[in-house]
Amino acid sequence: KVSSFALASCSVMLHARGDLRASKLLSHFALSLLARLDCKDMLSRVYACVYAINSYTLEPLNKVSEKLLLGYEVGMQTGDIQFATYNARLYCESSFWSGVRLGVIEGYIQVWVQQMIEYKQEWNLNMINALKYTVLILMKCSNNLLPPNGDFLEEGKKILNEHIEKKRTHLAAMVCFHLSYTAYIFCNYDFARNMVEMRWKLEKNRNRKVGIFGAVHFFDGLISIVSAQQTKEDKWINHALECVNKTKASTNVNPQRVLLLETEIDVLMGKTKDAIESYNKAINAARENKCINEQAIVNERAGDFCLHYGDSRASYYHGEAYRLYLKWGSAGKAAHLKRNHSFSDFS
Repeated sequence: KVSSFALASCSVMLHARGDLRASKLLSHFALSLLARLDCKDMLSRVYACVYAINSYTLEPLNKVSEKLLLGYEVGMQTGDIQFATYNARLYCESSFWSGVRLGVIEGYIQVWVQQMIEYKQEWNLNMINALKYTVLILMKCSNNLLPPNGDFLEEGKKILNEHIEKKRTHLAAMVCFHLSYTAYIFCNYDFARNMVEMRWKLEKNRNRKVGIFGAVHFFDGLISIVSAQQTKEDKWINHALECVNKTKASTNVNPQRVLLLETEIDVLMGKTKDAIESYNKAINAARENKCINEQAIVNERAGDFCLHYGDSRASYYHGEAYRLYLKWGSAGKAAHLKRNHSFSDFS
């Protein structure tokens, strides 16, 4: 029975060392052995390992989420509380990145935060709170986690510094990513760039790096492209190209990510002739995958492109982004978009 978990654990280590092919192979063996032996007491542990690192490249995130929810339920039934709550946290993360409504995710987080406190699962509690902070900012909720003056990025930086002081390096890197993502969404590109560089420092010489279902490579790429535009430094375009290659590993299930990154790089290089057509391909791919969050982002980027080049279609794309952000449940981002751009509100 333990062999299935041993294989899954080895898969995680191989993934951390960059041997993705071997990691996927061991993940497959771990799942096959788990099914053959029908060992429920190992299911939560195997699922936490396998579905956190490899399966998002092979199947849609909503399918991965279903497995993680099962991992939580079985873990609670068998008394494997640590891995049950680990699956619960991963379920919230996968749901967030696949575009599940923010209000639904926030409801799950509320329940599981209380459970993690009750069972003294401090590690998973701290990790899920990093996501909770991001969700509440996007929803623009009143909560004692958010600062009264609205300077949520600086408040987030205080949380980050606390983790650094307590030498919680991986957790600090996770917070860095969430802050870089949130800063990018709210167009604070200097802050986003600083958080990316801070995460690089934290993860230097560490095998274990933040991945979060491929979201890190995707948003690092987007932030790097904007940084290359602003700073003209080669390191940013080089990192953007590296992120494109890494994101292509999940092309089968997240084609909109590759399409958007490649379009943004073409625009950076001055290849703008087919940009709108390329943005539309990315929008359609996100729609087909039901990734409403990324569909909103691509529409916003298309709107920014049109605005920069004096194209009247900017208002259409910004209006679509506004509608989609609201549909996702991100009233905070929708309000930010409306403050900064002119478009007809048909929401």
